This record gives sequence, C-alpha cells and structure tokens, in this order.
Amino acid sequence: MKEYKTIAGPIGLEAKTGEDYEAAVKKYAAIIDAEAVGGWELLLIQQIAVKKWIYWTVIIGAIVGTILGLIIAGVVIGGSRYSDPPFAGGFFLGGLAGAILGCMGLRKVTEFFNMLVFVKDKK
Repeated sequence: MKEYKTIAGPIGLEAKTGEDYEAAVKKYAAIIDAEAVGGWELLLIQQIAVKKWIYWTVIIGAIVGTILGLIIAGVVIGGSRYSDPPFAGGFFLGGLAGAILGCMGLRKVTEFFNMLVFVKDKK
C-alpha cells in the first residue's frame, strides 16, 4: 500500500541578475530535495488552477463612500459637530453605499501553482 503527500510548489523559476538557468533550477530542486526524505519520492508535478475573489473594490468603495458621507453629513448639519446623529449616519450610510457600489467591481482571478505529489510505501 502506498502513502501520498502533496505540497505547493512555485509555478515559475526566477533567476536573479547574473544567475544562469541552472541556478534557478537548483532552487526548485532544493524544494524537492527538502521534501524527499524519509522514504518519500517525487511522483509527479501537477499544475493546479485556483480561483479567488478580489475584494479591493469593496474596500476602496467603502473608504471613499465613508469620506463622502462624512463630508455630505457635515454640510447638511452645517458644521462639523461630531456628536450629532446625522454625522454618524453619514459615516455609516456612506460606507455602506460605497461598499455596495464597490461590489460591482468584484471579480475572480485565477492563479496557478504546482502541486508536488510524493509517494512512499506504507509500513
């Protein structure tokens, strides 16, 4: 019977200025060598796609909406009286409206990584 383990590996190799191709490959080999101990052997390297949500538009929308809400509430109140309820309402309603508008920019981004699969005989 076999036992398997997987680890995430980098998708690409990066060579620093002045390094050659072999030096970059040796860095990847070092990852494999570090995991291939205690009877583990590399079986395969599989590229995996992972989709994840990008939330920056919601965060930026909430910040901009909050700032605009504070400005508008300050103008409506007729000054910057921070303790008045309309000022707090402008803060929260502006943030909520900005976040809702920011949701229009939500999107999924696909990222890739290499899954390294190791195998060894189970004792």
